Amino acid sequence: MEQAAAHQFGIVPNKITAVRRAFKVVSVQGIFALKKSRQSKTGIHFIHAAKEHLYEQGMTNIDRYVLTPDKAPYADVEEHLFVMSAWVDSREAHYDALSDVIPAATVLAMLHQSARGFVPPAAPDRIWWGSWPGLWHERLETLQQYKAIAQTQVAPSRFDRRFLRYIDRHWEQGREALQILTGSEYTNVTAQYQMAGCICHHDYSERNVLFTPTHTVHLVDFDYSICDLPIHDLVNFLRRVAKFTSYNGDTACRALAAYLDINPLSKEELQLFVPLWLWPQKFWEVTYQYYGEKRTRPRGKYSDRLRRRCHTREKERCLLEHIARAFQLS
Repeated sequence: MEQAAAHQFGIVPNKITAVRRAFKVVSVQGIFALKKSRQSKTGIHFIHAAKEHLYEQGMTNIDRYVLTPDKAPYADVEEHLFVMSAWVDSREAHYDALSDVIPAATVLAMLHQSARGFVPPAAPDRIWWGSWPGLWHERLETLQQYKAIAQTQVAPSRFDRRFLRYIDRHWEQGREALQILTGSEYTNVTAQYQMAGCICHHDYSERNVLFTPTHTVHLVDFDYSICDLPIHDLVNFLRRVAKFTSYNGDTACRALAAYLDINPLSKEELQLFVPLWLWPQKFWEVTYQYYGEKRTRPRGKYSDRLRRRCHTREKERCLLEHIARAFQLS
């Protein structure tokens, strides 16, 4: 199947090797990364448009798609979609090292600057303007539904018991986040960005921020990219940095400062850091995976993930207070 996909891109492979989540394709035309995509054709067209906009704005350090002879950004092989980009020799970022965190923060700021003016193709699920209040309210209601499910289990699992032990405090934290958001300038900030255009990578994890042998940063995997506020990407990035640095306040503040040096945010947008950080996203994610989706992992795995999420809650709160004081977010 990989051979057929490569041929659809006009590439004649000499060798194809599985490398983690992709395939390394060696050919006369060059070396490429081939990946089976989980996205729809509409989603791939959105991703392609976003990356082309960034590239045209001078951001060439991204995994720009190779196109088929028919100018399609994907190959369709037996109803499986494949995407291809140039192979880049690199290593994944180390978010526990300040020497990687600062360049990663800087490149994220450059991405958001380059994203200005983006006009997205039709892809409703990728357009998030103004969605936070309604989405958070809906998820708080869903958490209560999950609580009712857990309470009615005849033989509650370890996950059920742990969920019931922690649900109330996380629900209250979510309600606090929603109340702060409601009283913020979120609507006005969103309106400004909707007019100006923006792209969020939406998965700015260490595995998608690659360092080349010359220590330049190369960004990959825009699969979850959306149109939303830059602060969304920024908070998610700093959450990951916090996890790898044992919630070190100095590292988080230096990363945030490095970002703001390149892409300053208005006071109104920066204040959205507080409700977005408070929102119990990780607790929601593992809970939704267990109760709302078809489970694909052993039950114990979900319970272990929930335990880790719950045990970092106080550290996350302390770090938020540290950042709020340093950047006057109150």
